[in-house]
Amino acid sequence: MSDQSSTLSVVHEAIDERQHVRVKIPATVSVNVSGKVIECEVEDISLGGASIFINQSFVEGQLIDTTVSFNLDGFDMNLPIKAKVISQKGKVTSIGFVDVAQKQMDTLRYMISSFIAGDIVSASGVLNVVQRENYIKQRKTKFDATRSWSERAKAIFGTATYLVFGSLIALILAYKLYIYFFQVNALNSSVSADSFIVSMPGNGYVSYLTNKDEVEKGEPLASVSSQLQTSFNTPEDLRAISDISETDLQTLFGKALLETMIASPCDCFVYYPEQASDRYAYKEEELLHLLPVDKPLYVKATFPFTRIDALNNSSEINIRIFGHAEPTKGKIVRSEVDSKLGNLVLLIEPLEPLAKEDYLKPAEVSIDTGWGISKFWQ
Repeated sequence: MSDQSSTLSVVHEAIDERQHVRVKIPATVSVNVSGKVIECEVEDISLGGASIFINQSFVEGQLIDTTVSFNLDGFDMNLPIKAKVISQKGKVTSIGFVDVAQKQMDTLRYMISSFIAGDIVSASGVLNVVQRENYIKQRKTKFDATRSWSERAKAIFGTATYLVFGSLIALILAYKLYIYFFQVNALNSSVSADSFIVSMPGNGYVSYLTNKDEVEKGEPLASVSSQLQTSFNTPEDLRAISDISETDLQTLFGKALLETMIASPCDCFVYYPEQASDRYAYKEEELLHLLPVDKPLYVKATFPFTRIDALNNSSEINIRIFGHAEPTKGKIVRSEVDSKLGNLVLLIEPLEPLAKEDYLKPAEVSIDTGWGISKFWQ
C-alpha cells in the first residue's frame, strides 16, 4: 500500500515540476560568467529551461546571461535569453529561462515541436522545413473520365477548328515570307506597245476623217487646222514683209488657218484617247495612238534600282492584266532607265499574245528571284 502511494506521489511531483517537455536536441548554450563566455553542451532543453554541462559553481537563484545557439548548416541561430540557476548536480546545471521575449519563445517552440514531430532530425534540418511547400495540395482522387458523345463531338470540333485556323495562319505566314525573300514586285506596270502617238501641233481644230479601229498604211486619219506661228527677229525679216502680198501677210500674222492632213504611217490599230469627234484641241494634246499590226503588245514594268541584283537571278515572271481572270507568264525583251524617277524599266512580252483592247490597261508584275520554290520544281 505504501509503495503504491509513493509511486503516485512521484508521478504527481514530476507533472508539477515539469510543465514543458524536455527534448535532447543538438544545441549549445553560451554562459557569460564575469565577462568570460563559456560554451556548454546541452543535455536537454524545453521552453522553460535547459540542463547544461559546465565546470563552474553557481548559487541557486543566481541570474546569468545565456545564449542558446542552433547550428543551421552554415550559419548559427542565436537566442540571447536571461536565465536563473535552478540546481547544480556535479557537472550538470539546471537553468530556467526568465524574461523571454515572445519572438524568442515562438522560435524555441518551433524548434522543439518540429524536432518532436519528426520534421527535423537535427537542428540543421529546420532549413528543409522552411523551404518545403506549405500549401495543402489537392488529394489525388479518382474521377469518372468517361465522356458523352456530345462532349466528344465538341472536343473533336474544337480541336479541328484550332488545327484548321492554325494551319491557315501558318500558310499565310509562309506565303508572306516567300514573297518577301524570293519575289520582286513592280512599283507600277501597264500594257504598252511601240506605238505612233499623234499630237496636236498647235491650238486649233481637229476633224477626224475615220473612226475605224484598224487602218492601212497611207490612209487619212484626221485634218488639223491651226494658225501659223511667225516671229520676226532680223531686219531682213522686216524688209521681206514689204515684198509679199496681202494674203500672205495675213497668213504670217495668224489671221489665216493652215490645214494639215494626218495619214497612217503603217498598217495599224487605232486607239483614241478621247472620243473621235470634231472639236477644238490644244497644243500637244494626244489625238491618236497607232499600234503596228505586226508588233505584239508588251507590259512595261518599273522596278527600284535597289533590287537589280535580285532581278538578275529572275527565273519566272508572272503577269496579271486587269480584267483577266487568269495570270500569264512572260519574258524580258529589253530594259530602259526612267531618268525622271531614277527607276529601272523592264519591257516584258507575255507568252500569250495580248489583244489590242488590253492596250494601256494596268497590270501586276511579280518576278521570282531564282531561289524560290519554282527553282526546285524544275
